[in-house]
Amino acid sequence: MKTPFGTWIYLLLVVSGAAWVLGLQTAWWQRALAVTAVIGLAVADAAHTAVISELRERTAHGLDSLSTWIRGPLAIAGGAWLTGFTLPATGRVVLAAAVLTVILFERSMTAPVARTAP
Repeated sequence: MKTPFGTWIYLLLVVSGAAWVLGLQTAWWQRALAVTAVIGLAVADAAHTAVISELRERTAHGLDSLSTWIRGPLAIAGGAWLTGFTLPATGRVVLAAAVLTVILFERSMTAPVARTAP
């Protein structure tokens, strides 16, 4: 996520995914406004505006600190939210439970195992 456009678009998808999980709904023009703002940030970053480039570095670091198992589903849900697809609350709860299960499974596979002396 070192490219200006990639970082800003990924941020838009993750934030939109959080809005989707929360069940927020907006009009099409509000979603278009968010996309336009991200495109503006990416263009300003590509023009090497110092403040925007520094913000991108911090944003990329923040996104990298999230687990892949959180970033990925949020980005996918964000794409659905931006296109106007919604899901009832029960569906969002089931999806959240599935993601939590996968995260817990991933963490249990990487946790060190304590060994005792024979």
